[in-house]
Amino acid sequence: MHKIKVWDNYTRLYHLSQLCLLALLWYSADNAYFELHFVCGFILAGLWISRIVWGFMGSETSRFNHFVRSPITVIQAWRNNRISQPHIGHNPVGGYMVIALLITLMVQIISGLFATDDVFAEGPLYGFASEKVATYMDSLHSSNFDVLLGLIAVHALAGVFHVMRGDNVIASIVTGYKKSSDFNHNLQPQLKSVLTPLFIWFSSAGALYYFAIEFSSY
Repeated sequence: MHKIKVWDNYTRLYHLSQLCLLALLWYSADNAYFELHFVCGFILAGLWISRIVWGFMGSETSRFNHFVRSPITVIQAWRNNRISQPHIGHNPVGGYMVIALLITLMVQIISGLFATDDVFAEGPLYGFASEKVATYMDSLHSSNFDVLLGLIAVHALAGVFHVMRGDNVIASIVTGYKKSSDFNHNLQPQLKSVLTPLFIWFSSAGALYYFAIEFSSY
């Protein structure tokens, strides 16, 4: 069976790394391993930055202009039952889920910079905020994580739904490939090397961690 590669290696790594980092952040917060929590947070922040950059200059299926459609297009696709059909990349609804996850991750990362547990740990920018702002950010950091978990659960359930309909999107994220017979023509999307986003990821994570240490010393 002929297959086509629809996801580049960075995108596959992004999904796996995001899940692992969120699991570590959850575990470290629950067990008060705050140094691990902060390190994972900065790695996640670097990953988020690399994904945003990759959304503009990355592989064809990773670019925002490839999968973010107007609300009218999404409604029409839903009415015409095109949502459940195989897509090269994200379908129109999945595109909005990607944006929702990125926005929620951004809120989680930013709020964590100001958050504190009032006992053991403080975010690197905690000292620059008023007590009222810091309290709000701490509350937001906690509640927004629940929103993030909810979005991930919905995203996973949607993936299971597509598998049941014959479009194994979960396997395609793991392997990077989809069956060419799922599409009307043998289209090979343009995919790019993993090296550029990896460099953006680790350099931005390292820079954020360095400046966070500098800010926290004031």
